[in-house]
Amino acid sequence: MKRTELHIVIGGGIAGCLAAIMRRRAGYRVLLLERAEARSPEAYPICTGASNIVSENHSGAEYPFDPQSARDCFDGRLVNERFFPDLIFGGKDQSRVIASRAMQDSGTDIVGQCRDNMRVIQERYAQRCADDPADALFGAPDQICREIPTPDGVSDVAATFVTPQRGINPVVVTALLDQELRRCGVEVRGGAEVTDVSRRPDGTYQVEYVEDGDRRTVVGDQVSLCAATETPAVARRLNPSLGLPPIYMALRQILFVHLPEGTSRNYTCLKLEDEYGGMLSPFSRDTALVYYPPAAHIAVHRVDPTTYALPDGFRHFLRNGHPEAAERARLALRQLSQWYPEVRGAEVVSSHLKVAINTTDSSRLRRNAGVFDVAPGCTATVLLKWTMCVVNAQRDLEAALRHSIATGNADRDEYAGLVARATAPIAPPSDVSAWQRRLRIFAQNMGVPEQLARPFVDIAGADEGLNRAEPSLASS
Repeated sequence: MKRTELHIVIGGGIAGCLAAIMRRRAGYRVLLLERAEARSPEAYPICTGASNIVSENHSGAEYPFDPQSARDCFDGRLVNERFFPDLIFGGKDQSRVIASRAMQDSGTDIVGQCRDNMRVIQERYAQRCADDPADALFGAPDQICREIPTPDGVSDVAATFVTPQRGINPVVVTALLDQELRRCGVEVRGGAEVTDVSRRPDGTYQVEYVEDGDRRTVVGDQVSLCAATETPAVARRLNPSLGLPPIYMALRQILFVHLPEGTSRNYTCLKLEDEYGGMLSPFSRDTALVYYPPAAHIAVHRVDPTTYALPDGFRHFLRNGHPEAAERARLALRQLSQWYPEVRGAEVVSSHLKVAINTTDSSRLRRNAGVFDVAPGCTATVLLKWTMCVVNAQRDLEAALRHSIATGNADRDEYAGLVARATAPIAPPSDVSAWQRRLRIFAQNMGVPEQLARPFVDIAGADEGLNRAEPSLASS
């Protein structure tokens, strides 16, 4: 590039961290502004919102009624596999998707629907392998999804399928992102609440924020909006004619629980769905995330299509908690204990409210809106599904590079090389002992149980999965 541009990334969740990392790797100076403050000087305040309780690297198997979302999720899962080391799974195995007998008996052919969806994923994987043999990361296409016997101790089962979906450990992911932000030299400012973003006459962007009670201003060449629920509203203010899809925001309650008898399940059980469903996603021998939709789904609202503002009620509950939190937690544990014996007697370790974003009002459907060109030099990542995080970050980078080329700051023949450099796989930690100590710091920083810092297998014993060479994503 002819000069080094300053790029400002707003939001320190998974979307903002990856946008910042890829832009910095491509040669830009990057400033990441995050509203949350760090609880420890040894950790950046990243992934403290919805990203702190993410549980699954979805493969599409959880959307049996939505083939296109299944394909999109599988594509994203494949790209994530190339970008992140196996370390992020914390020793967890593939997920088991369970079709409910009660749901089947109620008149919904969930078994047939799941079987059809497994074929959708198999066909997508076969197509990807034929297009690029480097995508053959999960073995033979006819084995990627298959029907298996009922897992021991799980009740209400009509059929069970193993899928390439895998539970991830959010503490490990966050520690990796922190490591990479530091390694490549992204400047991170925590406790920086952005109050305004405006485009200046010369095409640069002025970002105003409050830090330590002081109002501050920074001017950058480009801006990436990655502030989750705030992004659509900021994008619309910058470009009132921007074509955004309908946005639905759902307030949900997620639980981390202590399992008194422990569990040997190092994989996620995901039952489908609605009142028949529920997730058991262990993170260690005695700690799991549990999710029962009727208890977890508090409310869903389509946001105002003009302002795209988060509903006031959601803001209130996120700040102060929900009055039904304890009752909903009891309902979740009562129902899930009918299906998963290790949940019996479980105690809530921590309860989290999160806002999930979608383009429909149905949990059976999911659409990833992805990355928008808001204005020249400004992008917005909307509706981040974790599985699509690397795909979206690469699209965000590509938009930034196109703008640099359009302004004459970069040459078109640089494009492919910069994308390849920016999307190279994240390297695993070299000092495993120091890494394991730091995981506890990140659990505290993210406000999740420290037990998440203890994976199913000792990290030092998983070298074969950590150090394999991976290709760049640029060809994907």
